[in-house]
Amino acid sequence: APWRRRTRAATTPTVWSELSPPSRRRSRAGYRPVAADAASSPPRDASKGMALLPHLACVAAASGALAAYRFLLIWMGSISEYTDYTAAQLGVAVAYGLAIAAWFGVEVGVFLSPRLGYGGVPSSEDAGLKGIKVASESGGEDASVLTTEDESSRDSISPPEPVIFGIRSSGLAALRAAAEFSAIMGYVYLCDRTTLFAKGPKTVSPTMFWGLCAAVLTVGLCTLRLAGKKGEVVTAPLQRDQTEEWKGWMQLQFIFYHYFAEGEIYNAIRLYIAAYVWMTGFGNFSYYYIRKDFTLPRFMQMMWRLNFFVAFVCVTMNNEYMLYYIAAMHTFFTWGVFFTCWIGHQYNDNNAVCLLKIAAATGVTVLLYDVPGVFHAVFKPTAGLLGFHDPLHPEFTDSLHEWFFRSGLDHFVWIFGMLCAYSFPWYDRQLQAIEDMPSGKRALAKAAVIGSALAVGGWYVHTYFLRPKREYNKVHPYTSWIPIAVFLVLRNATAGLRARYMHLFTWCGKVTLETYILQFHIWMKSTGINGSPKFLMVWLPSFWLNMAVVSAVYFVLSYRVFKITVVLRDVAVPKDNRGIFVNSVIMAVATAAFYAVGVALKG
Repeated sequence: APWRRRTRAATTPTVWSELSPPSRRRSRAGYRPVAADAASSPPRDASKGMALLPHLACVAAASGALAAYRFLLIWMGSISEYTDYTAAQLGVAVAYGLAIAAWFGVEVGVFLSPRLGYGGVPSSEDAGLKGIKVASESGGEDASVLTTEDESSRDSISPPEPVIFGIRSSGLAALRAAAEFSAIMGYVYLCDRTTLFAKGPKTVSPTMFWGLCAAVLTVGLCTLRLAGKKGEVVTAPLQRDQTEEWKGWMQLQFIFYHYFAEGEIYNAIRLYIAAYVWMTGFGNFSYYYIRKDFTLPRFMQMMWRLNFFVAFVCVTMNNEYMLYYIAAMHTFFTWGVFFTCWIGHQYNDNNAVCLLKIAAATGVTVLLYDVPGVFHAVFKPTAGLLGFHDPLHPEFTDSLHEWFFRSGLDHFVWIFGMLCAYSFPWYDRQLQAIEDMPSGKRALAKAAVIGSALAVGGWYVHTYFLRPKREYNKVHPYTSWIPIAVFLVLRNATAGLRARYMHLFTWCGKVTLETYILQFHIWMKSTGINGSPKFLMVWLPSFWLNMAVVSAVYFVLSYRVFKITVVLRDVAVPKDNRGIFVNSVIMAVATAAFYAVGVALKG
């Protein structure tokens, strides 16, 4: 028999403590009595008092956190290498402090709520609780009816959620992420803008560099895994684990290149960056071509992923955006792929139209980069964002020089990425056709493919790759697609290679953006504002022990920033256009407010 109760029509929302007050329960024929302990529902005045105590505790804890944060800032200022802070730096410092204080206060309030007797309100997931339905409609004595399927389902109802100043305990994840992010940003400043940690010269040693690369590769081979889930082996080319692995080992060699100042592999590093840009074209085109998802939420989430962290680092460290040019390049070329796919997207299934759009994108790129004067005319209005003033190269008086140089080196390879994504079904069919051949013929076909790829790769190395740095830069934009194509063929030449990946590098590949940015400030030390990482972070006298300890912190924090970015993205960028607009307005107002606070503090 269902549980029921009857009350007068209510004009206020039903809360947990009002669902079944003992004073209103009654047993009637055909209905089960509702067992309740009169002590379980305190009087309304006592309940209000209980609700007030956690809020007071929250205010006290937040005030204490702000006081501690203030003393921390004073201490950091006393050891800072810079004392002339910008208004933006001061404003974001206030924002960090408020985030930490808000988290700590709400955390304390939520923790104390049930211990002080305040039950809270029904959990957000149980506004109509599992197995329970609350109907509040005006009219008559039968206006509100509470039903449940059986007593066991009633017992499974979630306990009420503590709510502190409108923040539910279930919403603490975002506050925790914001507070943790604030602490990490403080650590970033502490490492690279204060005298707390010593800095030392880099050790230039090809033997140490290649020895470390070999050791990491050995460890990577020990983490070899089969692609796929739940025992299903995947032999498709370019599956996600493989591309993340590709990004991972390139990123490790990229940061080792900086750590050991191994300038001899400069040309290889240029190819690695080209491969990253190729993935921008390949990955985004594949998504838009297959999913046909051109919605604002998806695009804004991508922009958040690429620019959230770098934006705060720029403000905190008073650096210009172009110092971290990888973020700017990926953002720009992501826009390029989006517009190429979005314009006339209803015809993307038409091969002729799709190829025509890719050709048009190529033409626009040629016009932008290879016709003198066009690039600067187009990007001059963005000089405030994309301009760069390099303290190590004051001879470059053109603020857009860095942006033109960096993006120009890879201005074609993203288009090659789109072509590869468009041709992927054909490529997959050819590989499958080889696998379906008789064993002898299959071996010959694979040998021919591998031999041809090696021959092309050897020709490229001899003709272009071994050129001096400046000469190589001239041909790189037009030839970088060749070694990328060779790698794709060799990495996917056999089913065994396609079905396996090294998990260590796949893990590293997920945090390439974070490791790229943080290497400047917590793994090495830069030369200052807009400075490159020319020094090593020194904690311990032993080189290898110091590198091991600093690297452990570096990779852990990189991973944490990656996770925090995702958590805050889900809060800041909802999946509906109206929510995005509202949140954008809120963030714009908050940014202006904190900047105004910074201006006031600076004045």
